[in-house]
Amino acid sequence: MTAAGFISRPLAMDDIERYVDTENAIAAFIGVKDRIGPEIVRLEWQEPGFNIADSSIAYFDRDGLLAGYATFWATAEKPVRPGLHWGVHPAYHTRELERKLLGWADARAAELIPRCPPDARVSLQTGARQGYAFAERALQAAGFSVRRSFYDMEIEMKERPSPPPYPKGIVTRAYCHETDLPLLVDVVRDAFSDHFGFIEESFERDLEVFRHWLDNDPYFAPELVIFPVDEATGEVVGCLLGLTQDFRDPEAGYVDTVGVRRSHRRRGLASAMLQHSFAAFWDRGTRLVHLDVDGQSLTNAVALYERVGMRVYQRYNVYEKVLRDGVELARVALE
Repeated sequence: MTAAGFISRPLAMDDIERYVDTENAIAAFIGVKDRIGPEIVRLEWQEPGFNIADSSIAYFDRDGLLAGYATFWATAEKPVRPGLHWGVHPAYHTRELERKLLGWADARAAELIPRCPPDARVSLQTGARQGYAFAERALQAAGFSVRRSFYDMEIEMKERPSPPPYPKGIVTRAYCHETDLPLLVDVVRDAFSDHFGFIEESFERDLEVFRHWLDNDPYFAPELVIFPVDEATGEVVGCLLGLTQDFRDPEAGYVDTVGVRRSHRRRGLASAMLQHSFAAFWDRGTRLVHLDVDGQSLTNAVALYERVGMRVYQRYNVYEKVLRDGVELARVALE
């Protein structure tokens, strides 16, 4: 696929700096405060099962600026919800690169369908910041529609929080990354099985992906993991994974994951973990903390985060294009 005046080829690891420049130019154009650096992009492109050379397309102008790009994500064992990340530099919003990129994604998605279970519903997923008219118009014209809204939330602390005690019978213990990673993965898999869009993968696959990220993420700190334990059984019944920095904002800490096993919900455990986490961030000198959440969370997570003092500061819409109708394998409702 070519476009007049552009050089078209797959992305390569050597393109990371130019990719970051274009991503940040898009964020500035939209008016959001997100800015990314190369470290997390490099980790993302090196994720197990993903090959940037086989799963991307890019258009460069004559000066070498990355004018438009798309990456296609189909690394799941049952890739019934492949993901698309794409963007066009604001300087080239008038060149219709979006149609080239979205057309490329359609072709890649068509190739994927034979890998999916024969009766499964298959849909291409992508997203756009709410109010980013250029992307919204392009997606609607290409046959996408909004399926879900996600919120970026934050708390800006003026004083050190006073965390409540954990529920009766619950204590916490230190997380040892060398030995506890499989247990962390098990807890996350259980806690997030009730989240919209969840499709169970093999434990080995999830462990591989977690190991890749936590072994290499410069913002991972084991001391920001909270492991609540049921004193009666010794079972780890939830977890909170904090990161020293939101990769999009150097001034903010980040709560990457917070979840509770179904057997221990509705006891205030998630709220207590969050408030203890905020206190830990404060003690590290961090006053601003972010997290991302499904805006229509099946477990009513938004209300929980608002109760502990967080607020929505940005919205992001997930768009979907149905490629084949059929049985929905992903979680879409609570049982």
